[in-house]
Amino acid sequence: TTQYYQGNTVAGTQLQQVVSDGNNRFMTIQTDYVKPFNDQTKLETGLRAQLNHLVNNNETFLQRPGSPDMVKLGSATNNYQNDNNVYAAYVSVTSKIKNFGYQVGLRAERSDYTGELTNTGEQFSNKYPISLFPSLFLSQKLKKQQELQLSITRRINRPNFFQLIPYVDYTDSLNITRGNPTLTPEFTYSGEMSYGKTFKGNNSLLFSVYYKYTDHLITRFLDKSTNPLTGKQDLINTFINANSAYSAGAELTSVNSVTKFWDLTTNVNLYNSKINTTNIGNSQDALWSWFGKLNSTFKLPSNVSIQLTADYQSKTNLPVNNGPGGFGPPMQQAQSASQGYVRPFWGMDLAVKKSFLKNNAATVTLSVNDIFRTRKSDQHSESAYFSQDYYRLNNPQMVRLNFTYRFGKMDLSLFKRQNTKNQGGGMEGVNMQ
Repeated sequence: TTQYYQGNTVAGTQLQQVVSDGNNRFMTIQTDYVKPFNDQTKLETGLRAQLNHLVNNNETFLQRPGSPDMVKLGSATNNYQNDNNVYAAYVSVTSKIKNFGYQVGLRAERSDYTGELTNTGEQFSNKYPISLFPSLFLSQKLKKQQELQLSITRRINRPNFFQLIPYVDYTDSLNITRGNPTLTPEFTYSGEMSYGKTFKGNNSLLFSVYYKYTDHLITRFLDKSTNPLTGKQDLINTFINANSAYSAGAELTSVNSVTKFWDLTTNVNLYNSKINTTNIGNSQDALWSWFGKLNSTFKLPSNVSIQLTADYQSKTNLPVNNGPGGFGPPMQQAQSASQGYVRPFWGMDLAVKKSFLKNNAATVTLSVNDIFRTRKSDQHSESAYFSQDYYRLNNPQMVRLNFTYRFGKMDLSLFKRQNTKNQGGGMEGVNMQ
């Protein structure tokens, strides 16, 4: 139910109902092969096929003025299905020569995407031939527990289902949203050089400089379109591929054991970023931003740990949040802003962990995210024909209680190969990092 006000008086009321259903089918076929040649050198290779099929149906009903009946709007009906298939193969060699270590990898990937509005017959498709994604990681250990590192990578990020589906969400008539089925993947080229130093007492310092260039950046965009509910032109939030984007900066991470029971991890990232949107008729100035994160862990008697995490993101257009994580909830990422900027925001999380039983095989963790409800999405956007301020708390505060029990020895490499967080569907992060 939406009420429209003029001053303090209700000028009109609109009753709307959206009925949705759908189903998903995900299939992943993967095999990995590892060949150690000696204690220093090994070869890793593998194949992967990811086959996804999704169906989503949405019908919108509206109550006409003066009538108690809900009327289905054919123009606002959206029945959509899509198939997204990714095929990949990778090979990497890891070795070490005295104090010099290296990992050289190459991933080949091919994909295809098809989508159809089944109620109208309109179809969408994108096919990508084999693309190559090289990676290079070098490290050189120096005297006095110092180390230099260099990494160069090319990666892919594909649009997700919610960015692709052309369903128009009218539930907030002042903030209409719609996906874009013509989105294409974005490709990121990254280079980073780091210097690390380990001090006495388990203290360390890591300083890095980096440059990232993204081609066809997927970003939010506010555009004019016809509103099927009213038949008039409205502003609709959607997604587009910008020409490109870059970020260049420096990052400092310090890990300190303040006392026997208190560990502190500090991360500060200062960067300059810009989104090139000349393909949609407007341009954006480069912006200096910074991001900071603080992890404070207290080890108490009886195998109890408390972790307090705080983070801050300054005004930005392209967030670069690379800080270290703990056992608390992950930090919420801000959206990029191609037509304006994201206002500063901060947040704080708390987690308490208790380990018990033989060899601490059982663990209970209680965590609370965004304690003060401050991790918001607050954006300003403008163009020649609009100016908009958008504020939203994307995720509610959540209290989580997790219980973990370990049976025998854990092989963490199995979890790496699952690659559950890689929405691109490729194999970066499987055995390449």
